[in-house]
Amino acid sequence: MQKLLSIVIPVFKVEAYITRCLDSLIVPRKQLDLLDILIINDSTPDLSADMAREYVKRFPGSFRVIDQENRGHGGAWNHGTELAKGKYLYYLDSDDWFDTGQFSKLIGFLQECDTDLVLLNRTKYYSDKGKEDVIELINMVPGRVYNANTYDWSHCGNGSNITYAHNTVYRTSMMQRYLPLFCEHVMYDDIILQVMPIMMAESFVFIKLNVYHYLVGRPGQSFDPAVRAKHADDVTTVLKQVLSFIHKYRNITPSDSTKRAWVEDNYSAFATHHYCELSLLPYRVSKEKLSDWDVYVRDHYSDIKLSTNVKLYRVLPFPLYFIWAKNNIIFRKEKRLIKRITS
Repeated sequence: MQKLLSIVIPVFKVEAYITRCLDSLIVPRKQLDLLDILIINDSTPDLSADMAREYVKRFPGSFRVIDQENRGHGGAWNHGTELAKGKYLYYLDSDDWFDTGQFSKLIGFLQECDTDLVLLNRTKYYSDKGKEDVIELINMVPGRVYNANTYDWSHCGNGSNITYAHNTVYRTSMMQRYLPLFCEHVMYDDIILQVMPIMMAESFVFIKLNVYHYLVGRPGQSFDPAVRAKHADDVTTVLKQVLSFIHKYRNITPSDSTKRAWVEDNYSAFATHHYCELSLLPYRVSKEKLSDWDVYVRDHYSDIKLSTNVKLYRVLPFPLYFIWAKNNIIFRKEKRLIKRITS
């Protein structure tokens, strides 16, 4: 049977979460037969993969466990994307889960769908507070098929994460065409999903379903400011990949289209906002990493539109710039934008 939807689930040290995650995928049998659920065992040292194998025994036509040498989250996504058999592809982290009823409705919708992207709402679940926050996309009519090349991407969604993994189903062939798509052995490998799907999609549809539930509050999660500061080099690695991708493929979009304007804005934003982020680090670390990033941007992306903070960084002595960066109102606005991009 032709599979409709592949779901890629990286597994590493998630004994406490994996059962809830996989249980949430158990839909009625006719729909389950349409699923290709790839559980990527990233050499986990605990019993997570063994727990997942029990689902393969119960549902051998729908669940698969793929063992690999440790490649990190991005490596698991690359491997799962490569092996996916479904027409569509959805990424699910193993500490998160689906609303099973909403997921069943999504499967029904996908059976009649033929767009490159299907956009959804998503829910953040705050474990420390026991409450949920629904993130809804805006300025999109549910059920309407849009031309992705003519749609105005600048005034839609909710923040910058329009095609984030939690709220997007992708055409598998589109994703496989650009493999390896995710950086491996680093955090924040999913940043590429903020730009790549929109750049490459020809069509999309938004449906008002809320399938994905994203756990917030687990120790060591990537959005924690302390974790992000500690892994600043990972952010740099991923942003280099993102800028390279945009630079390589941006001419695919028509030069006079709103999509092209959106692509160009993101091209500059990803480069310049990293100056802001690196300026939040301790003085000596900030000075070194900003210097390295500035050399990289000058050497590779001299055509970016410079923001205020970049212009000042390049003309002020670093001690003065560092003081300005910590206190300036304009800079605080950029910090809020970074929070929006990464939330």
